[in-house]
Amino acid sequence: MAQDKQKDQQSERPVIEWIAGGIGLVLTLVLLGFVGWQAVRSPEQTVPEIDVRVTSISPAGEGFLVEIIASNHSAQTAAGFQVEGVISGAAGSIERSSTTFDYVPGHSEARGGLFFSSNPANEGIALRALGYHQP
Repeated sequence: MAQDKQKDQQSERPVIEWIAGGIGLVLTLVLLGFVGWQAVRSPEQTVPEIDVRVTSISPAGEGFLVEIIASNHSAQTAAGFQVEGVISGAAGSIERSSTTFDYVPGHSEARGGLFFSSNPANEGIALRALGYHQP
């Protein structure tokens, strides 16, 4: 009789186990649904869509530091992303500086800086992307 009672207690699952199992199942199904939806909704883009903008200009040693952000609006990662900054005055191009970002992952930002000996705030600065390669 005692053995039958022990078997009944062992075979019954506590309610908390059923609740935890149900929650795990729901979370798994939601995650699989989200991944599938993302795969169908946004097809893989072949080129990164990166824009570069100036965030600040500050004195740095004997020159000036132009801090920049490269924002990637696509899902594709860009490796070795090169940016050039040109200070141009009334007489034309005064000074050039460039930097390379190791990676700019998809849907994210990378920060960096360009150094100049002239003050870019006085003359004006133009930024442009020079190139990248696929990782």
